[in-house]
Amino acid sequence: MDFITVPFDRSVDRTSFDCGRHASLNAYISKLASQDEKRNVSRTFMLIDAGTLIGYYTLANASLVESDLSEAQMRRMPRYPMPAVLLSRLAVDKHQQGKGVGKRLISDFFRRLYAVSKHSGVAFIIVDAKDDEAACYYKSLGFVETNTSPLRLALSTNTLIQGYRACDSDA
Repeated sequence: MDFITVPFDRSVDRTSFDCGRHASLNAYISKLASQDEKRNVSRTFMLIDAGTLIGYYTLANASLVESDLSEAQMRRMPRYPMPAVLLSRLAVDKHQQGKGVGKRLISDFFRRLYAVSKHSGVAFIIVDAKDDEAACYYKSLGFVETNTSPLRLALSTNTLIQGYRACDSDA
């Protein structure tokens, strides 16, 4: 299973990264991602082209409780905290936006999630969208609002994992 991203690399220039929308995403990659890596809080994966950071995403472990989810999301789920992966950040440099980089990053994230699911249970993916436009993007991928916040979205991993398993068995 090939990944297009590399694990966080301190040697890559992160100070020139600018997503053009949310200063917090720029500040995170340039100043905070390294600290979170050292503390084992999250893992950041970088998409680099010709030595330049063009996008990244960060993932961390999380859990969801029954009250976070709608009735539809809770179908066939246990009534105790469920394991989840938090897609805590996803950003594309403003010079690369509109070129499919975000889709490539999401695809890479889904592949990575599938690899994790082989070793640990993952019932949901959670994302905290930065704004309504980002929320619409995630909804187009099948994420649905949680009961927590209209910007906190969740996606059951069941269909995703079954799809990758089917591809594995075909290979």
